[in-house]
Amino acid sequence: MITRYAVLVISFLLASGTFAQECANGRYVDPVFAEVQVTSAIPFGSNTAVSGGAQILRMDVYEPVGDTQPLRPVVIIAFGGSFVAGSRADVAELCEAFAARGYVAVAPDYRVGFFLPNALTTTLAVVRGAHDMKACIRFLRKSVEEGNPYGIDPDRIIAGGVSAGAISAIHATYLDSDAEMPPALGVQAEQLGGAEGNSGNPGYSSAVLACLSFSGAIGDTSWVVAGDPPLHSIHEDGDAVVPYFTQEVSVFGIPTGLIASGSHDLHQRMDNVGVGNCLLTYDADDHVGYLTSDTENAIAFAAERCARVVCGLEGGCEELITSVSMPAMAKTPTAAPNPTLGELRVDVTGTNDLALFNAHGARVGVQERVTGPHRMDLSSLVPGVYHLRIQGAHNTTIRVVKL
Repeated sequence: MITRYAVLVISFLLASGTFAQECANGRYVDPVFAEVQVTSAIPFGSNTAVSGGAQILRMDVYEPVGDTQPLRPVVIIAFGGSFVAGSRADVAELCEAFAARGYVAVAPDYRVGFFLPNALTTTLAVVRGAHDMKACIRFLRKSVEEGNPYGIDPDRIIAGGVSAGAISAIHATYLDSDAEMPPALGVQAEQLGGAEGNSGNPGYSSAVLACLSFSGAIGDTSWVVAGDPPLHSIHEDGDAVVPYFTQEVSVFGIPTGLIASGSHDLHQRMDNVGVGNCLLTYDADDHVGYLTSDTENAIAFAAERCARVVCGLEGGCEELITSVSMPAMAKTPTAAPNPTLGELRVDVTGTNDLALFNAHGARVGVQERVTGPHRMDLSSLVPGVYHLRIQGAHNTTIRVVKL
């Protein structure tokens, strides 16, 4: 059984001032609304796509049904996918969970697409994500001036995301000066629009009240300075995809020459400069596995952290058990080399069915009742991103890049 941190029951009757009544009775901490409505594919900006040409950026807005609160805090949750894949639908469960607690939850697009990883291309991917996140924040503030159709409080916007989405949110929050633009961009930094970017809605602020990270990282901890918004994070200490500590970044196993700092070292920086922060660490060699194996507690932690921020309460991390032990797991399936020119070695335990899908969801290969190490020949496939679905003794999906 998973050892869980004790879910806190916090009375927001103690909240003072404007938010006292709003934050009472468990709102923002517990699911107090039975239904959630979704408005999908709302355009909020545009910019040059990874593959060239213009891309319209859209968002899905989740709201609690029957809510009479006129100005609700916003939690933005961007999807993951290594900056090459993913969609807004990937974070629907998280958005529904936050909306049921009284937040307005927003699942935004950001530009993703296939790229060969190196220092420049990887930096560009991160900056695209940050720029698109900032455009979404600016759009939300613009919408308030245009009648506030989503009933949001423009002073209570939290930027967040999962994996690559969390990296985008962190950079949108703390990379807030043109002088901080990563050196790898060179002269492109100005052409891309500096720290704010060119993804839309100029003239509105992209500042946020706080940042929420599900397994994210930052390119340089020195970007965090006193007075910055607080950060609340969840991360596995053995994460091999997004580092928990500070190390060179690899994308699909390809070293990029870039150094990034994950949650442990990012939060240590915040402690050193006096920025509010809270980190829940899972003792596990996985990447956002807690959203599958410990969903209820992970969401409860995130919602309670956000509730403290939007209700104007301080502190509280000292009350939490901030390290959670996970049960011993079966050997994690692997696929290598990844990226591959053709041959893919899949290592699984037990008996499993393997199915390979292209980026459009079409099945392009299948192997049934595979036991132990197995080889797949991908040489006939066009270059791009594929998804290897494993079902049986394991139930997981691995993103595979064919060169």
